[in-house]
Amino acid sequence: MSLSLYDLTVPILVRNLEILKEILQKGEQWAKDNGKSESELLEARIIEDMNPLTFQVQTCSNTAKGILFRVGGEENTPMDDNEKSFADLYSRIDATVKILRAAKKEKFSAPDTKCKVKMGPHEVEFTGLGYIQRFVIPNFFFHHATAYDILRSKGVPVGKVDYIGGKDVATWEL
Repeated sequence: MSLSLYDLTVPILVRNLEILKEILQKGEQWAKDNGKSESELLEARIIEDMNPLTFQVQTCSNTAKGILFRVGGEENTPMDDNEKSFADLYSRIDATVKILRAAKKEKFSAPDTKCKVKMGPHEVEFTGLGYIQRFVIPNFFFHHATAYDILRSKGVPVGKVDYIGGKDVATWEL
């Protein structure tokens, strides 16, 4: 079986965006149960020089969507980074998942096709595979884990099983 850039990205990103939504839902419920405001969690940071929870979710979304116009043969679908509530973040995740699910596997470029990514003041050229391996996967999971860590540090009762989506482990194809 040969794998494409689609296989290495879309299913993984969709699943983990859905897991992120479940983790956020636990955070929202915990806030309600413990008399905390949404903004207390949404604006929370691990340390002051890091970005808040909302930014972590937005960056997961932007990183996931980025594959489609860089190596997936699709147009960019810009989203405003202006989410102010858990409901807004759920809508953002749902919209991103919908966009990813609409992607056509056959439109994805070959692993050696070049693409460019703006990183701060620099523009970096990658092969499609290098972009996935060196940017998409590490960047997505850095922000995914940081969102989890922010909620965990605030007292939200989430654990590794939540992070890996293990509630359905019995159905995993091994």
